[in-house]
Amino acid sequence: FALQLGGAVGTLSGMQDKGLKVAETMSELLQLSMPVIPWHTQRDRFAETATTLGILTGNMGKIAKDISLLMQTEIAEVFEPSAPGKGGSSAMPHKRNPVGCIAILANTSRVPNLVATMLASMVQDHERATGNWHAEWETLADIVQLTAGTVYQACIVTNGLEVDAAKMRSNIELTNGLIYAENVSLALAKHIGKSDAHRLLETLCKEAVQQKVYLKALVEKNETVTKYLSPGDIDAVFDARHSTGICNQFIDHVLQAVQIKLSLS
Repeated sequence: FALQLGGAVGTLSGMQDKGLKVAETMSELLQLSMPVIPWHTQRDRFAETATTLGILTGNMGKIAKDISLLMQTEIAEVFEPSAPGKGGSSAMPHKRNPVGCIAILANTSRVPNLVATMLASMVQDHERATGNWHAEWETLADIVQLTAGTVYQACIVTNGLEVDAAKMRSNIELTNGLIYAENVSLALAKHIGKSDAHRLLETLCKEAVQQKVYLKALVEKNETVTKYLSPGDIDAVFDARHSTGICNQFIDHVLQAVQIKLSLS
């Protein structure tokens, strides 16, 4: 929170040479930070607040979008927390609607345009605005309220998220092992080169689709593959657990970054 004391046009001319001392004393008494200059028409603070909240709601919207897609009948891997009377359909008793995600996405569809209004309002005339400053009032209040509602819903959704790991494994296997083709190609590339490994796996994938068989069955029969990869190696490249890469490290990096920012604030 920053002090705003600048007089009519931001010069404190009415206080003559005592203006700065009065401002400093006032900031101390009110426990407000002392800005470099008065901000009648310098709207950086408001614009930064709006854009920061816009980015926050956008990130929450990304989470809500993914969860709502994962709740689709055809996917059914993740679900919002359920409660009596929550998420049902007025017409279809079997439905489980992503109501929390819907609320978040409704908010995130509104916030970007409100942020745009705040950015447009930065272009103010001389030392006193004619309309731009006034356009910020309701706009910024709406952004704050929509962001608060978004974070509130996101906490409810994520803290009670239901995950169907068995369905996830089932969906991974829908391609009959084709999803692991890159893993096999990369393992072979160390021995026969990237291009040759890629061409070989392209051929094996086409055969797997045509024959409607699991890719691993063809890989285990291929002489080039078995010449360089042991049965244990083949099992490893067809193990979904080995396909998450360094996701956990990235998560740790994000948590550390958040903790650092919180400590600095």
